[in-house]
Amino acid sequence: MALTDDDNGTAGFQVTNVTPGQTGQKCIVVTASSALPGVVKAYVQNLSPSAQGLEDHITLKIEQGTGGSFANCAGFVVDPAVVVQPAASLSTLATVNRDYGTGGSAWTTTGNTAGESKTYRGTWTFDAAGLTQLQIDALQGASTSIDLVWELQNSN
Repeated sequence: MALTDDDNGTAGFQVTNVTPGQTGQKCIVVTASSALPGVVKAYVQNLSPSAQGLEDHITLKIEQGTGGSFANCAGFVVDPAVVVQPAASLSTLATVNRDYGTGGSAWTTTGNTAGESKTYRGTWTFDAAGLTQLQIDALQGASTSIDLVWELQNSN
């Protein structure tokens, strides 16, 4: 049983000098190779919070579909059968989607040793809604990070 992706160990997002309302996206193809069927889930780990609380104002939405790749999201199509959770702050995700049991974007594999794949598109936004200019200014120089994890489990 193996789970691989096409990011070659590269960070999905590295953004500097972000401004309020700025957004970006990145795709990743996750491939499950297993003789047994199973369920793949996505969750987050290793939140690195900032003293200023930037992680409370960076939101992330994960969509599942087909097409696109880590190099380019062109051709990505959202799977209409998959419920997309609304964007949530990194700090919220670190609390509510922190392990396989609380993971989302579930994908049931059929069991294929040659591999079966899904593409995920992550969209981040610097959400400054409700912040004063002084509060926005206080976030200057802040940094935060979080790891996205995909895990495959089968019932055997």
